[in-house]
Order: sequence, then structure tokens, then C-alpha cells
Amino acid sequence: MTNIFQAAAAALEQARTITPTERRVLQALRDRGPGLPLEVAMRVLSFPEQIAPVLRSLQERGLARAERFGGSPLGDELWTITPLGLQTLEAAQALAQQSATPPSQQSSQAPAQRSVGPLPTESVNDVTSPLQQEAELLRKLGELAEKRGDTRGADEYYRLALMLIRQVRAMRGG
Repeated sequence: MTNIFQAAAAALEQARTITPTERRVLQALRDRGPGLPLEVAMRVLSFPEQIAPVLRSLQERGLARAERFGGSPLGDELWTITPLGLQTLEAAQALAQQSATPPSQQSSQAPAQRSVGPLPTESVNDVTSPLQQEAELLRKLGELAEKRGDTRGADEYYRLALMLIRQVRAMRGG
């Protein structure tokens, strides 16, 4: 369970620093599968020379990988998204969704949220604690996994979120 938590934390950290272009490239690799640099550039409506450094950056961070094969006029590297890249993309989407949803609608948005329950808050003026933010992100990752049909993954994300919520409540003495 610790490894899953560490992977989720790593994905969250990556998601906070991902650029819009990197996100589009990861989405293209996830949605359309592996591709040559030219194909990836076409998928994101960009030029290959603009996408090459993005692919290298994603590779250096462990979010994408290239497999070399026999030379082709279009390139000799086939790019794919890694498991960390997939988790990072899901976390980035969850963060974007969370920031786009007004707080008044966040508590009534998804049935999965009701199973975890609302996050505890002390007052309107308090800033959400890092543990609460992690629990919310894990819940969102659970929703995304559930939408993909990955019920085992969703269950694990929900359990981790619940564990963090209980930890926050225990710290507050409630």
C-alpha cells in the first residue's frame, strides 16, 4: 500500500509542474497509443521540432519512453506513455477539474464522492491542509479510475483518501 501511496504522491508532484503542451502530448499518447515523433506532433497540432524537446523532457521525468526500432523516414523512435505518465495525466486532469469546479458544486458532483464523504473543514477562513488536498486528489483519481473501468484501482484510491480523511480528523481531535 505504501508503494501505491508513493506512486500517487509522485504523480501528484509531476501533475503540479506539467505544462499544457506536455499534458496534450500525454493525452495523445494515452488516447491514440504509441507514435513516432511526427505522429505525436500531428496529434497535438504542432511541429515535430517543437514536440521533440517536450518528448525528451517527458522521458527524463519518467512520463514517456521511446523504443528504438529500424530506421524509418519518419523517425526511429516509437513513443509511449508510462504508468507514471498515465497517473500524472489523471492527476493533472483531476487538479484541473477541481480548480474549474466551484466549491459549492464540489460536494454534490459525483456519487463516488458520497462514499468517501466530504472533507472536514474548520472554518471558511482556513486554508485546506495538504492532507485534505491529497485526500481530494486521491478521490478524484478514484473517480477517473472508476470511469476507466478500473474498479480495483478506484477502490485503492478511495481507501487511501479515506485513510487521509481519518488522519485529519484524528489530528483535530474529532
